Amino acid sequence: MKKSAAFVAVILVLCCMLSACGKASENLEGSWTHTEDGVSITLVFNADGTGKIEALGGLMSVQYTYKLDGDTIVFHELNQEILGSNPYTMKIKGDELSLTAGGEVMVFTKDK
Repeated sequence: MKKSAAFVAVILVLCCMLSACGKASENLEGSWTHTEDGVSITLVFNADGTGKIEALGGLMSVQYTYKLDGDTIVFHELNQEILGSNPYTMKIKGDELSLTAGGEVMVFTKDK
C-alpha cells in the first residue's frame, strides 16, 4: 500500500505542472491511465492547459494546470495543498505517455 500511495503522490505532482503549447500538447490532450498494484490513476489534459488527476475510482480528484517546455512538463495544483512543483520528462510514443522524475518512470495508456 505504501508503494501505491507513493505512486499516487508522484502522479499528483506530475499533474500539477503543465501549460499547453505546440504539437506535444495536441498529442497530450485527453485521458491517460496508469495501473499499478491494482490502483488506477487517470490524468486528463485539456487543450487550455488545465486538467485533473483521478484515482481510487474517482474518490480522489485534483485539478491542476500544466506547462510544457520541450520534453519537460510541470504541473501546478490549483490548491497547492497536496502536490509540489517538480518537472517531469515526458515522452509520447503512439498511445503511450511516459513521465519520468527522480529516476522513476510511469507509463500511461491513452484512453479510447
